[in-house]
Amino acid sequence: MIGRVAATALLGGIATLDATPVGQTLLSQPLVTATLLGWLWGDWATALAVGVVLQILAASTLPIGARTPEDYASGGVVGAGVALLLAPHGDLQPWREAAQLVGVLTGLVAAATGVPLIRWQRRRNEGLARWCEAEVRAGRENAPGIANAAGATLSFGVGVAFCALWIAVAALALRGVVENESLRLSRAWTLAQPLWMGFGLAQLLHAFVQRRLTRAGVFAAAMIGAWLTLVMGMP
Repeated sequence: MIGRVAATALLGGIATLDATPVGQTLLSQPLVTATLLGWLWGDWATALAVGVVLQILAASTLPIGARTPEDYASGGVVGAGVALLLAPHGDLQPWREAAQLVGVLTGLVAAATGVPLIRWQRRRNEGLARWCEAEVRAGRENAPGIANAAGATLSFGVGVAFCALWIAVAALALRGVVENESLRLSRAWTLAQPLWMGFGLAQLLHAFVQRRLTRAGVFAAAMIGAWLTLVMGMP
């Protein structure tokens, strides 16, 4: 259990790296990290159920103007990690659905609270850029490499610490809620399903209207694949 939680936190650091200074591939997307966590924990259904919802919400988040978007790279890992940690090992569907709802809500809050942290990292990176410029002017050619390594190390460390803290605190604080209110939370999760589907369809229509056919195709394929996996009832 501890090893899986530690690996989940490490994945949060990798996702944060991918979303900011290194890579910037699809690895930081909630559905991708949820898929990896489902394999790690051996619970595809719980991980994908949370990852699909957070992916839909992440796709609807746009960096308009100077607005800093929510940190769904970390939020996706936190949400899926909390749900997997709270989900029962046996065949207790209401309890499992309650853990999924709590995971989604925790991921949303974590993504929102990650915004000030992103801004803080940007200020630190701006300081590194000024330091690098001064060092290059002074003739130190290795300054860009040092600055890049420092920025990547900072981002990875912040991502690991942020995800580990959120997963630990949320699991401790919400375990009793999931266990004692599983039936009510399960009903709320069931009622919310049409809302998530509506968000997903809205994103597809928006992409088609803007003629972003590649993005729409990838998004649709990912959603359909995850949905089929859940319907087939993979363990």
